[in-house]
Amino acid sequence: MDVPPTPPPPVVFQCASCLLIVADSLSWVRATPELRTFTLAAAPAGTILVSDDLSTSHDGHDLGSTYASFACASCNTPLGRIYRTTPRHLDDLRDYLTFDAGALKNYQVGADEAARDPLPEDADLEILKPEPGAIAQRLAIMETVIMAMHDEIETLKAAMHASSIDDKEDTLGVQHTVNHRKRQ
Repeated sequence: MDVPPTPPPPVVFQCASCLLIVADSLSWVRATPELRTFTLAAAPAGTILVSDDLSTSHDGHDLGSTYASFACASCNTPLGRIYRTTPRHLDDLRDYLTFDAGALKNYQVGADEAARDPLPEDADLEILKPEPGAIAQRLAIMETVIMAMHDEIETLKAAMHASSIDDKEDTLGVQHTVNHRKRQ
């Protein structure tokens, strides 16, 4: 008797600024690594505010696209775009919610349940093999989150580098002043 595969638990997405839950992966459409985004078909009512203004992308992977921005309904932090027109390679994003991965935090519902409920010894291990579509969805979510984390790390590294240059300049200025006073 074939047991239908269990779908993966949903991933919940929160605004990174105020932690309002703004969406979940149950309406997953796709990830777009080139834009560092992922697209969902829907979000719970009252969680996002969509701008009436349309903008056009002038560079990048979405060049020529027209979109309306949307923000968190709680804190007004920009969260993403709803594409109204797109180049052909982005047609499947049109009229859906395309979230900026860096604007969100996420967690997987029930992620630690396996540790609490070990499998019985006679469990049919066939049911543990996930479907290829579920694996692809999980990998796309992980890839988008990892890319967003990479961007944040690069931003922090650049800020630390700029800070260390400023500190060296300050130190050199103090040393120069001290040396100049000793000579006098």
